[in-house]
Amino acid sequence: MQRLAITGSSGYYGRNLIEHARRESPKTRILGIDVVSPREAAPDEFIQADIRSPDVQTALAKFQPDTIVHLAFVVNPIRDNRKMSDINIRGTHNVFESVRSLRPRRFLMASSATAYGAWPDNPIPIHEDWRLKARENFQYAADKTAVEASIRALADELPEVAVSWTRPVIIGGKGVSNYLSRFTLTMPFILLPDGVDVPLHFVHETDCVAATWEILRCDARGPFNIGPNDHVTLTQLARLTNRRVFNAPFWTFKLVTAFGWGLRLPGSDFPPSMLDFVRHPWVVASTRLQNELGFQFRYSSEQTLLEMWTEHRRKKGKMKNEE
Repeated sequence: MQRLAITGSSGYYGRNLIEHARRESPKTRILGIDVVSPREAAPDEFIQADIRSPDVQTALAKFQPDTIVHLAFVVNPIRDNRKMSDINIRGTHNVFESVRSLRPRRFLMASSATAYGAWPDNPIPIHEDWRLKARENFQYAADKTAVEASIRALADELPEVAVSWTRPVIIGGKGVSNYLSRFTLTMPFILLPDGVDVPLHFVHETDCVAATWEILRCDARGPFNIGPNDHVTLTQLARLTNRRVFNAPFWTFKLVTAFGWGLRLPGSDFPPSMLDFVRHPWVVASTRLQNELGFQFRYSSEQTLLEMWTEHRRKKGKMKNEE
C-alpha cells in the first residue's frame, strides 16, 4: 500500500487504523477525511468534509489512492433517524462513486456484526454465510444491513478491485468510549431480560485493526467477521465486574429505557430498540479470517472486557480523588 485514504479517520476505528498503518508500513502516505479535525493519529493529509459532500470525491480524485477504507458512519444513536440514515447510506454511496471512478486496487468498508440482526434463531456462532436480516427499528444496524447489499453489487460490478467488508462485534479496549461501553460498564447491576443469559461478544481494538490490515494486505474479498473464539454471557460479565444479577421482564426493561431516552435522562443515550441486541444473540465466528488468512487474535472477549473494566475503574477512582 502506497497511498491509503480513510474516511472517518478521526474516529475511534480510524485513529487506531492510522497508528497501525504507521507501524506496519511507515512509507504509506495517508489521507484522512472526517467532519472532525484530527487531535491524535493525524494523517499526512486531511480534508474536513461531510461524507455526503462532493468534496469527498474531489479529495479522493486528487489524492489518487491505491487503497480506500470507508469507516465514516454515525455510531452513537441520534434522535433523528432520517438524518442518521441519510449520513450513513447516502454518504456510503458517495464513497462508492469514487471507487467506481478511481478503480483503486482495494476497497474495504467497515460493516458490523449487527448487520445479521439480533434474532432468537441466530446460531451461536454466526458464520459469514448466514443470512442478513435487518432490525429495522434500530437505525445503526438497519443501515449496516442496507449498505451490505450495495457493496455486494459494487464487488460484482468491479471485479478488478479487491472489495471487502468487515463485521466486527463490540469493539473494546482502553480507548473506547461510546454508548455500548457505557451500557456495559456503568450499570450498577446486570439485568437478564426474561431471565435469558445472553452472550455478548467483544473484540479488542488492536485485534480489530490488525484484522482489517491483514484483509487489505492480502487483497482479500468479501465479508469477514471479526471476533475472537470466546464470548461472555451476562452472568459472566456480572461476575468479572463484581456486580449483582437480576431477572427482569424484557418489556419492563424496554419501557424504562424508552422513558429515559424520551426524557433525555443522564445515562439514557440509546433508544429502546438497541435492547434487542441484549435480548438475542449475535455472536460470530471469524471463519474466513482464521481459515483463509491465518489470522490469530491476541485478546479474548474476556480479556478485552477486563481491560475495559479496569480502565473504567481507574478513571472513576481518579475522578473521586480530584473532587
